[in-house]
Amino acid sequence: MKTLKLCLAVLTFVSFGAAAQTPATVDVEQRAAVKELLDAMNFKQMLAQMSGPMMQQMGQMFDQMIEASPSSRKLSPEQKDAARKAAQESSAKSAKAMTELYNDPVVIQGFEDVMARAYAKNFTTAEIKATTAFYVSPVGKKALTIMPKMMQETMPEIMAVIAPKMSAIMEAATKDVASQIKKSTDGSSAPTK
Repeated sequence: MKTLKLCLAVLTFVSFGAAAQTPATVDVEQRAAVKELLDAMNFKQMLAQMSGPMMQQMGQMFDQMIEASPSSRKLSPEQKDAARKAAQESSAKSAKAMTELYNDPVVIQGFEDVMARAYAKNFTTAEIKATTAFYVSPVGKKALTIMPKMMQETMPEIMAVIAPKMSAIMEAATKDVASQIKKSTDGSSAPTK
């Protein structure tokens, strides 16, 4: 459970860190071009659909982390089942909350604003319009249809590659945080002479 909480804390920190970067200026023409691009990409629909597969994969990752955790070796099969069940319940609640979040009009507008700044910073208005032209073409429409399916199909394999490494990183981070907390609470963090 500690690993699960730490993982969620890291994801939250990374999300807020990314959002805190300096925004680009977006003129009216660029904003309109980005809006057309996002509409062509079915951005609102993609946003609403993002949370399900992501949370499903997170649930699978948590199962793998429970199994790979050194502390899980001390658990009985019943305790491991209880930990998995708790992780699944937490994952299901999180998936519901994420779906609601991604359908929130304020959040959608916020994402659109972020995307407008990102495109304005990295693409000219002509390039944004050319990208839109691609996404309204038959191949572009196919890409929009197929890419989410491809991501869903490949995500278990991707997670299988990173889960053991992620588990080791999270375990080390958990130990480091616990050590730092212990030092600060037992007074051993005083400077040594």
